[in-house]
Amino acid sequence: MERANLDCAMARQARYTAEFGKKILAGMTLQKFIDCISMEELLSIKRVYITGCGDSYLAGVAAKKAFETLSGVECVPTKCSELARHMDAKAFGTDPKPLVIGISISGTVSRVAEALTRAAKHGANTLAITDHPESIVGQAAAHTLALDMPQLEPCAGVCSYVASTLALMCLANRIGIVRGLHTLEYTSTFEKHITDYCDAVAAKMEEIEEASYQAALALKDKKAFDFVADGLSAATSHFGAAKLVELIGACNSIDDCEDWCHINYFINEPEKIGTFVIIDKDSQSMSRTLEVIGTMVNIGRDPFVVTDADPAIFPAGAHVLSLPEADVDWVKPMLQHVHFNFIAGFLSELTGIPAFRAFEGSVWKTEEGSSHIKDSQIVIY
Repeated sequence: MERANLDCAMARQARYTAEFGKKILAGMTLQKFIDCISMEELLSIKRVYITGCGDSYLAGVAAKKAFETLSGVECVPTKCSELARHMDAKAFGTDPKPLVIGISISGTVSRVAEALTRAAKHGANTLAITDHPESIVGQAAAHTLALDMPQLEPCAGVCSYVASTLALMCLANRIGIVRGLHTLEYTSTFEKHITDYCDAVAAKMEEIEEASYQAALALKDKKAFDFVADGLSAATSHFGAAKLVELIGACNSIDDCEDWCHINYFINEPEKIGTFVIIDKDSQSMSRTLEVIGTMVNIGRDPFVVTDADPAIFPAGAHVLSLPEADVDWVKPMLQHVHFNFIAGFLSELTGIPAFRAFEGSVWKTEEGSSHIKDSQIVIY
């Protein structure tokens, strides 16, 4: 099947990610942050917890390096169920109080509203990042940062992930200015790092799409998928796995390089496992990653490597999916996932499996099969 015949919502949104990122950045104005939260509150922050569910949680993981680099504040991405139900409430009542950021694009996720409500009850300052400030998540927080996203074609979250990650980066830059880490004038440099990376990815988008199409053709008959990454690339690994679940219902495993060698190395029928490795060129895990890729090839795996490094450094037998370099490493997770967006969309078209199991009469579309994301009982501990 020709690539031109595989056009789908996922591919269309993937093509738009770089331009979309620039639109979100343009909307993150100084006045928006002034209206959102006071300088005094930002100045008092010593620790930030970022929470959400699914992609929203991963946005916090993706933005962690940027947040700590730009703001000088400790950033702790935390699973929503942990923060809402299990985390020691004493963590919220420290002096100075932490800022708990809850992310939900729709603003309708019960667990995020619950987490923000619980954090506030026990003394934390709270901020919601959402496209719907009037929602239960928006109303649960003391402060709301509205994304004001352009209207998008319905699709498994791609641009929304870019928006959440970028909003966190912009908030971190604002905190850094207030705390005196850099001047207001630095904002133009900060924005240039982001727009330059968006432009670099946009310039390579046709190559990225074609390479992703070829990868999808090679992967369409795999029985399961393995995602392996360390450090800065970990969020991309989890996000890529999530897109394959959402688009084709794939059975995935996610690990770092070292633990892969201790566990998934032993999976039977290696030739039937679709394998992805994500590594940025300056990663301190590069030497170990090269060893692992060589091992994968030697045992019969067929690894695809998503990277901005020189393809020539990787062992023979590895398939390199190239990305452009960035001026600073913290911006990379914003768009490092673009191959996976295309691959997931193309695999859905090639296999005939609809996104989110939208089969006629599917149990996932019935009341009995509901996951109750929006109407789960809210309990405040």
